[in-house]
Parts: sequence; structure tokens; C-alpha cells
Amino acid sequence: MKDESANELNVWHTHRDQLSTVSEDFSVTYRKTSKGLTASLCEQTINLEEPALLESVDIEKPWGKEIWYTGVEERGESRVKTSEDTSIPLSLYLSLAPDQISNNLLPLLLKVLAPLPTEPKGNLYFEVHEKKEEVYIVTHIDQKAWPNGIGAIRYGINQEKRKQYVSDEKFRLAYLESVKQYEKLRKKIDKGQEIDPELERKAKKDMNAFTTIKKIQLGDVIRVPTWVPHSLQHGVRVVEFQTPTYERFIISFEQKVLTQKNWDSEYAIKRMHLDPPIELGPSNQSPGIERIADFNSFSAIKVDFSQINHFNLSNTTNYAICLPIGATCTVGDLIVPPETACLIPNKSLDQCEIHGESGGYALIASPSIQQGAA
Repeated sequence: MKDESANELNVWHTHRDQLSTVSEDFSVTYRKTSKGLTASLCEQTINLEEPALLESVDIEKPWGKEIWYTGVEERGESRVKTSEDTSIPLSLYLSLAPDQISNNLLPLLLKVLAPLPTEPKGNLYFEVHEKKEEVYIVTHIDQKAWPNGIGAIRYGINQEKRKQYVSDEKFRLAYLESVKQYEKLRKKIDKGQEIDPELERKAKKDMNAFTTIKKIQLGDVIRVPTWVPHSLQHGVRVVEFQTPTYERFIISFEQKVLTQKNWDSEYAIKRMHLDPPIELGPSNQSPGIERIADFNSFSAIKVDFSQINHFNLSNTTNYAICLPIGATCTVGDLIVPPETACLIPNKSLDQCEIHGESGGYALIASPSIQQGAA
């Protein structure tokens, strides 16, 4: 609605459903209101310039499930609430006003990884990413799986093992050979052939000796840059913000891979980083605000409402995604329950404040959250 004098506009809007791949035309009525631009379609109305609740979708995995808050692809799509009982697909919402909502960007992928509590069923793929950058925040550790409250992630290369080889090339070749040996056994098991359990256990132990386990506990932040091999372990639940791409290269897996025929071991091992990932301690830009990620593609912060009671988004660009943990937040005028996410459109960033209750915190991500936002 570029015409400043117009207050209402009726258009036909074409949208391609991500699940069925079928395109459908919608009659949309845009209206300028005192609270921002609204769009009415399918007997639903949503303000395109105010924070919107996100409706998650569960994606089943061999190791457990992922809970997507901003997922848009053929395997599943999150939705945006238009009322307590109604919602529209996230991709449809984004297409209604790309400038006002996300500055024409596809939102970061926010999801929860919820592995099964048993080993090895609950261990994720050991994988690397070429373009995707991730950050995990540990929100739950299963007490039966980890009685002392200390969980684990397989993360990076065993540096002592690396020193045993005359060159990094020899190390990579030896690791690849051990992975291939385990993969051969894994394929036989997947076909229903009987394999001596001790033989499988030894092959897995030999393979895993090339990598290392990192201990983690509730509240820990794990940053996963590109080409760093990693595998969250069973019974450790995390919130994850990541670049909105879905590529991955599987080095190994302790059960049958359902989405592809072969592992990507050779390609991944040739390119994976061997040096330990740089460990960044907490970066508190001001009391109650911890920067948990500053990747090229996005920033993320943790706002602790036991230390401050509000946070403004005036130094944030394009859009923001907020997920409260432990207590309800108020984002502008929107009430957001714990572990329910909301998307904060580009047009509302300057005037939107996030308020929270002591004992809870909020995880906030955006393409850019500048230093000094408070």
C-alpha cells in the first residue's frame, strides 16, 4: 500500500504450499489501522506489524524428534497464530508483507532438539555443515540418562589421537578407514544380519577414539561453526538457533539412516576442522544480557529476567525471534508462554520491548543484534 491516501486494498495473492507444493490463490484485504498494517484472508485477520505467536511442528527423527518453530520445507512447516484457535502457514504469513515482516529475509531456524533418553538410540548423527552455523542452549538433561546432571556432546577431534600420526593427512585417512569399517557392520545390521555385538562395540570404540566428548550441563551454550564435527548425545534437550539452511554431511551414525543411502564420510572427513573449536566464555554486554552467538549470519542473546526486567529491540535489524524459558514473557502487547516462540516483525522493532519475570529468561536471535541494545 504505497499510496499514502489509501486505507484499504483488495488483492488476489498466490501462495505455494510447502508440503503439497500446490499453489493456491487467496483473496486478501489489507487495511491501515492505528496499530499497523493488517491482512484479512480465509476469515482470519493478522497484524503484520505486531509480534506474532508461532505454532510449532514436530519432526520425528530416528534419535527422537525436532520441534520446529520457524521451519519451512517439505518435511514440515511451522504456522503463525491468527487467534487462539486459528493459524496460517509461516510461509504464507511471510509472503503477505515481506518488507514489513522480515525485510525480505527467510527467518533463522529456531528449533528444539529432543533426543531419546537411551543410548545409542538417542545419539544424533555425527555430522558437519558447510554453510550452516548453529548455537545450542541446554534446557534439560534427563536424570535417568545422566544421574549426576552432566550430559554430553561429541564435539571435535581427539587432539591426543591426532598427535599419534605423522601428518594430518594420515590422521584423516586413518579416521576414514575406521569409519568405513564401522559403516560396513552397520549396513549388515540394518539389513537384519546377525553381527557379533562385541565386534560392533569394538569397531564403534575404535572409530570414536578419533573424536572427543564434551561434558555439558543445564544452561550451557555450545557454538557449532561450519566444519566442526558434532553429535548431541542421548537425553540432552537443547534449543537451537541456526542458519535457515538444511544441508549436512553425515560422518557416522549409530543406527540406520533413513534419509539417504550412504554416509558422507569421505567428503566430510577431508574437509572437517581438526583444530579445537575456539571456546568463548560468557560475553555480558550489560547486566542480565549475555551474547551467546555472533556468527556471520546471525546474532543471539540471552536475557536474564532475574537481573533485568525488560529489554528493547531498537538496535536489532530486519526481525527478531524470541523464545522464553522458565517463565512467561510479554513482547510488546503479546503474552508469550514459556517455550512458545514469537516472531517480531521488522516494522515493530523500534517500539517493541520484552518484559519478563524473575526466574525466567528469553533467548532472542536476529540477523543482527548490535552491541548496546538494552
